[in-house]
Amino acid sequence: MSDHASPSGRPLDQWPDALEATIAHCTSWRSVTVVRETASTQDHARNLQVGDVVIAGRQTAGRGRLGRVWIDTAEDGLALSANAAANSPQWVSLAAAIAAAQAIEDLCRRATGGAPNVGLKWPNDLLIAQKKVGGILVERNDRSTTIGIGINCTQRAFPAELSPRATSLSLQGFTIDRLDLAQLLLERLDFWITASEDKITSEYAARDCLVGNRTSFRTPNGIVDGQVLRVDPSQGIVVRTSRGDQHLPAATTSVFVPEDRL
Repeated sequence: MSDHASPSGRPLDQWPDALEATIAHCTSWRSVTVVRETASTQDHARNLQVGDVVIAGRQTAGRGRLGRVWIDTAEDGLALSANAAANSPQWVSLAAAIAAAQAIEDLCRRATGGAPNVGLKWPNDLLIAQKKVGGILVERNDRSTTIGIGINCTQRAFPAELSPRATSLSLQGFTIDRLDLAQLLLERLDFWITASEDKITSEYAARDCLVGNRTSFRTPNGIVDGQVLRVDPSQGIVVRTSRGDQHLPAATTSVFVPEDRL
């Protein structure tokens, strides 16, 4: 790995030692691989073992839920995938979203003395000021649950079709070091993926951006429109519609946004 400096913090060649020092205090992670560039940290992590983490300086072909594209913004974002032993993707997805939200807020507070309020939009979006700053992708295989997290850090602009609903920490006025964010994220993730269901439910509810709102959802059977009643990891999201309450599973449901690519 060269000593070329990252545009958002310390050079990548300093990342492995710093991250190994971080996971020495965690129970969920056993190794961290830092790559300068990869197509997808999720695909890279799939070939590794439980406890292994992959972090990329740049991800060129990342993906979100349901086959969506995660836009490549060079070295302006943080892309991380971690293999956990947990076997409940629904709970892990909520836990990872909470961990990422807390890591962002805590780091911004440390760096600037102020912090954004990071909200969560079921099932996988991190929001600041109602714009998407990051996302979660959880995939289960025979060996592990792979947790993918992407966070927009230093982007100063997005493509025209995304700019009304995408943001970054820089655009929100926070200058951070991506390595600091990765370290804090691994610590918070280590805590939350082993937290109790009650604790996860309570913390998620405090950050939830959908409950009580009227929202449209894309499902295999078409668009469902209704008022969001609650988020239930075992049943998905519960929506009150004109035809009664419906339970929409996370695996096949998303909030309806035309041409959602971020």
